[in-house]
Amino acid sequence: MKKIIITLMSISILLIFVGCNSFNSKDKYNHTWEYETKEYKNMNASDLINLRNKLIDAELKGLPKSDYEQQKKEILGNENYQLVGFVNCFYTNMPEKDNLIKQIKLIKYVDSLDYGINPCGEFIYQTNMNYQLNEFLTINNLWTKKNKEKQCFDPDILLNNFEKIYEYTDLDKYIIFDLIHSSYSDYTGKSISLEKESILLNKFNNIKDKKYNNKLADIKFHKNYFLVNLKSIKGRFESKLKEYNLSNSEKENIKSDLELMNDLIKN
Repeated sequence: MKKIIITLMSISILLIFVGCNSFNSKDKYNHTWEYETKEYKNMNASDLINLRNKLIDAELKGLPKSDYEQQKKEILGNENYQLVGFVNCFYTNMPEKDNLIKQIKLIKYVDSLDYGINPCGEFIYQTNMNYQLNEFLTINNLWTKKNKEKQCFDPDILLNNFEKIYEYTDLDKYIIFDLIHSSYSDYTGKSISLEKESILLNKFNNIKDKKYNNKLADIKFHKNYFLVNLKSIKGRFESKLKEYNLSNSEKENIKSDLELMNDLIKN
């Protein structure tokens, strides 16, 4: 069985693909799920299956019959790199109707970008993250024309809004941490500074876990990768601590961050 492997490269692709965004000073936000279910609330599971299949048929229109049948079979397959398998695998507790709505929204999102559905590798996984962030920015009027045209992320905006992204999407805190962390090198060509790494670590540590919700993604798929990344970050801080020209306050701050990382790794 093929497995979706979360890598820094894949997250980099995500950051380029989704686009640059800007958060305004705004107190009220809308949850992506509440927004995306409005048009489907009066539909039953059978209606949703028919709609999903019609959308797939439209995507595959014009293909020879044999290719059409093979492509549709691949899209609706149960492997975790295929549409149905991905939603079943990453949203293990999601009710049937919500599961189907998620599938429909992913198909519509791909169609809006004029991309064909590619049921292989990390395409569906990446599409889900892209879709989540785009919906959040769009429904809360957080795009600016200039930033949207640039098609790139400002990592400082992501860092400043870590909590909001976590709270109002179904993305878990582990993947958001890694996404923000890697965005600095993608955007600036340089590694994230230790100062901003420290801010990111403390934001992650202070964030309150979401209440259980059967629409949320299963965090076990991202936690292991987060821990691998965290050990690498820890190495940078340990190397910095060995520098001879640090002030006492700088040393204490680094030691405090190292203690935090040790606690996160243990837990």
